[in-house]
Amino acid sequence: MFNADVLLEKAPPRRRALQEVAFVFLAVFAPSVVGGLGRWAVVAVGVALLGAGLFLLRPRKEDWAAILALIVALVGACAGVWELAGAEKPEGLSLSMTPLSIRALGMCLLVAVLLWRDGQGPAQVGVVREGWPRELLVSLAVIAGTYVVHIGVAVPLGLLAMALKLTGAELMARKDVAKALLETNLSVPAFAAIMLVVTGFEEFVFRAFLVPRLRVVLGRWVPAVLAGGVLFAVGHFYEGVIAVFQTFALGVWFGFVLLYRGRLLPLIIAHATFNTVSYALMLLLARSGFLDKLPTP
Repeated sequence: MFNADVLLEKAPPRRRALQEVAFVFLAVFAPSVVGGLGRWAVVAVGVALLGAGLFLLRPRKEDWAAILALIVALVGACAGVWELAGAEKPEGLSLSMTPLSIRALGMCLLVAVLLWRDGQGPAQVGVVREGWPRELLVSLAVIAGTYVVHIGVAVPLGLLAMALKLTGAELMARKDVAKALLETNLSVPAFAAIMLVVTGFEEFVFRAFLVPRLRVVLGRWVPAVLAGGVLFAVGHFYEGVIAVFQTFALGVWFGFVLLYRGRLLPLIIAHATFNTVSYALMLLLARSGFLDKLPTP
């Protein structure tokens, strides 16, 4: 069993860890939240994040590379929202994979800058070259566990939604997400490739980076994993309330897998596979006409 203390080597003190958690969380979600207000709102948030980032890095004159990396990372994190903010607002939910991918790469660079400034390396975020073939095999077990967790949570939540008469609203939320994904017109292989980038960002940021930081803040691993699951689930309200709880459960599952294995690769593969299979099923249901039979508002 992996010694999770490796993830805490050279970890920042509690106050700085809390600052980094808040900064990264805001960098992920703040641009999207204000995107509906227009491009100038995105610029304002980007400038505010740059100020916060410089405060965290406290760079010296010779740290010009870190400053440049921070600027590039924030531009990447905000660029996708900038594109959507200037576009004509479509009716219903709209998902664009290009902005998502740009944000993913930007956030990965941003977290890498913070890790470098703290003196941490790849091993502290589960990026280890040794033993990767074995981790590919471990990914199969993680994928199976992901579906067990997903189904195990979906069944009681579905029954609760029926009891509370929420199934109509939940179905509509899922239908909107499916429609938005199908409108990307991506093939399954292309979607899988993009998911490696997007889920790579999610696992790198929400599991490998935030969970150890939350461990420093909260003092124990279990609360850290649970808090990381909450932060991860916050960004999925557009999928419906049930999806938020399912996402929380999956985030917790992936968090404990990280503590047990200490490797990021199985998490990325399992997460990307789960999303890709879901997309493939959406394509199948759409072609069969089943999605069109779901209730509309």
